[in-house]
Amino acid sequence: MRKWIFLCAIAVAVTSCSKRQFTIEGDVTGAHGQMLYLESLATGQPVALDSVTLDDKGAFKFKQEAPQYPEFYQLRLNGALVHFAVDSTETLSFSARATDFADGYELTGSDECTKMRIVTDESGKLKRRINELNKAVSANSIQVDTLRAQAIQALAEYKEKMLNLVLENPASAAAYYIVFQEINGSRVFDPYNAEDRKLIAAVATSFDMHYPESPRAKQLKQMTLEAIAAERAARQSNEANIEAETTSYIDVELYDQLGRKQTLGEQVEANKVVLLSFTAYQTDYSPAYNMKLAELYKKYRSRGLQIYQVSLDADEQSWKVAADNLPWVCVRDPQSVYSRNAAIYNVKNLPTCFVIDKNDGIVKRIEKVGEIEAAIQSRL
Repeated sequence: MRKWIFLCAIAVAVTSCSKRQFTIEGDVTGAHGQMLYLESLATGQPVALDSVTLDDKGAFKFKQEAPQYPEFYQLRLNGALVHFAVDSTETLSFSARATDFADGYELTGSDECTKMRIVTDESGKLKRRINELNKAVSANSIQVDTLRAQAIQALAEYKEKMLNLVLENPASAAAYYIVFQEINGSRVFDPYNAEDRKLIAAVATSFDMHYPESPRAKQLKQMTLEAIAAERAARQSNEANIEAETTSYIDVELYDQLGRKQTLGEQVEANKVVLLSFTAYQTDYSPAYNMKLAELYKKYRSRGLQIYQVSLDADEQSWKVAADNLPWVCVRDPQSVYSRNAAIYNVKNLPTCFVIDKNDGIVKRIEKVGEIEAAIQSRL
């Protein structure tokens, strides 16, 4: 009997020792009585793992089973979030103030968390630069071109820094974190951009080699393969229709406010004339501009006019609200001021329009609202 109890005790001890755990501990000052949560991001949505009501000292300690693969977690205090990664059994030390929890914190004990903090800080700088540009566009400022050039330069510098971090260890949690960084809801690294895909593919390949059974490895692999397949299909289509495309216009494929895919080409085929309009609804000129388009649309719709309006607004929800009341085709480019569609059409000022004839392609570029009606009339 004693021997059996002794063997059970050994078994329990071995099981306890083999269970890998990680610890995150520290303090949050000025948060007396507030609830601090530890949440897992393994499923894409936050899942609460533990919580504590902070006392005067703000001390806390969370201990959890370590993940099998590199995984992401977050600390949440009210609405403020701090993301961190765990890829081994480790102890992390955290310190922050309640007043600037998400921005002024210190997190030590992991190289991956240190790199993620660098990514977060650099992403914040880039976001501020882009927001400055968006405000200038909305105000129709004369500084738009200068700010756009600065923002493009800031994006290039950001991508170079992120590439260097990824190359240090493409199989790291920080590398994965970099791949999925977003600015105002748009991904910085686009798998459908050939240059961006080089970085994404490097991370996907490394994760597939080191963690083949990891859901994140499978996600990266699938995303990369889908983008490559789409590019090949587009190339074959372009080769088959290269003569028609080069002599008419370049197609645009975006989604409207109801989530439906709308292509410029379909509208050109279905109508005599299409007015391709690049604009931003959150601008001072937009109400008057759209009233003028509404007047023209009502006057010429029965004669074969359609409007394909591309919004470069950063705020998707505001665009949806405004577009919901418009009778023509309204789509939004999520790349906003970095829109490749706008770049292809060499759009430098907003609003800018193009009159596209079903038979002759682009017949006029217009940057002055007063010139639109005459250009439309000449083709109907």
